[in-house]
Amino acid sequence: MTKALTEDDGLAAGRKAVLDGARRAGRGVLSMSGSKLYFVVAGYAVQLLMPRLLGSPEAFGFFSTGMSLVSILNNVLIVGTIQVVSKRISEDQAHAPQTLRQALGVQLVLGLSLAALFGLGAEPLASRVMLDPLLAPMFRWSAVIVCSYAIYAALIGALNGSQNFVAQAKFDVTYTTLRSTGMLGAAALGFGAVGAFGGFALAAVGVLIAALGIVGIGRAREAGAHGGGLRQWLALMAPLWLYQLCLNIVLQIDTTLLKRTVAELTLASGQTAAAAADLASRYVGFYRAAQTFAFVPYQLILSVAFVIFPMVSEATSLGREDHARRYIHGALRFSLLVLLAIAAPIAGAGESVLHLVYPSSYMAGGPALMVLSFGMVCFALFMIGATIISGAGRPGLAAIIASVAVVVVLTGNLLFVKWVGVGEYTLLAAASGTSLGTLLALCAIGLAVHLRFGAFIPIATALRCGVAAACGFAVARIAGGDSKLMALVALIAGGLTYLAALVALRELGAADRDAVLGILKRRSKS
Repeated sequence: MTKALTEDDGLAAGRKAVLDGARRAGRGVLSMSGSKLYFVVAGYAVQLLMPRLLGSPEAFGFFSTGMSLVSILNNVLIVGTIQVVSKRISEDQAHAPQTLRQALGVQLVLGLSLAALFGLGAEPLASRVMLDPLLAPMFRWSAVIVCSYAIYAALIGALNGSQNFVAQAKFDVTYTTLRSTGMLGAAALGFGAVGAFGGFALAAVGVLIAALGIVGIGRAREAGAHGGGLRQWLALMAPLWLYQLCLNIVLQIDTTLLKRTVAELTLASGQTAAAAADLASRYVGFYRAAQTFAFVPYQLILSVAFVIFPMVSEATSLGREDHARRYIHGALRFSLLVLLAIAAPIAGAGESVLHLVYPSSYMAGGPALMVLSFGMVCFALFMIGATIISGAGRPGLAAIIASVAVVVVLTGNLLFVKWVGVGEYTLLAAASGTSLGTLLALCAIGLAVHLRFGAFIPIATALRCGVAAACGFAVARIAGGDSKLMALVALIAGGLTYLAALVALRELGAADRDAVLGILKRRSKS
């Protein structure tokens, strides 16, 4: 009898652990999805208003070039550091204050060092690498941003590792507000792209001060207490930094390569340096407009990576492989459904979507948008899969796969753009080079996750979603037109067609409806 009761209690405890994990994941996804949605809306405010405030596609492309380079370094610091601190705290909650203090010390040294290097290297980076010396002041402002990001990331990592997703989401909203207001305000006052970077820097400093005041600086370890030293931190951080560097190169480097390659080709044709820089910026402005829409699915689903990382990390450290498989299967299926629901109509509508919010000249980015939208679906799924592998203690494997993707993206962009030259197909060539790299990266990480956990996106689910996406794409393409009204009609029709096809193919059903309603109900009670 006692044995039976003990077994029943064990089963009940196991079920309770799974339900608690699901509830935490549900609340985390909802909270952080809300903050990411706000981030997307605020990002749109910047991307849609900045071209008008700066006055021309050339000025917008100039601003976008600086942003893409800075974003690569900033994202390496903030995302990689969040994952490292989150992993250490999630695996040892009892010493979270000490872990935070160690992290802040490491990040302070790192941030100051990188800021110094970035500031001193601004001139050669602008003149010799980008062939546009006017970029140097923006790069100098970025030194302040880099240092602030490095320290801020440790504080957010502590919140993520403690699974305090609501507080993390609040900081995301605060920072997004400060950054968007600072950049747009500076541009509106006539300070141009360089002034917008100054607003960016002030926002980074402001949210850092707020985070230090609320999260604190942790507590030093007692003398003789066991704890990881600097070497241990660097051993854990190095592969994650490499992975994040590669990840952000894949995501952002096509803009930089486009700027450099178009300028180089234009100079070779006999144009002046100033004319080459302006033309390159113009192409970047068009391409950045396409990226703005293509990145939407990725930005909305990014919260899944922040939630799944500590969940998988905790499950694997406790030996709960079945829990990890459930988290992985649910997160990836949810992500695929959402990603294609957004990407298929946007890709189908193409030029119509750009005409919805940009001047007519920006419709030149339509073909690039069609290809890049699906490329970003592959990238988002790759990113989630790589986060799962990192959470399972294999960040080096994620970094290797990401490194291969970097080589493909760099090679593809350079070869394709130089092959077609400066003209009608330049932007399409850049988008194709990037999308080829993201597709190969998704295939590789999918194999890695399946070999480790025996779980990834089921083939049947992928096929049904692909068919539904093709239907949504086709309807959006047919419905699209030159007017803004028809662009909205195309997006709505494409999205509804996608959902209807999923229901018809029985990929969506009553179980999905009940799961969503249950999460929303628990969220409202909490």
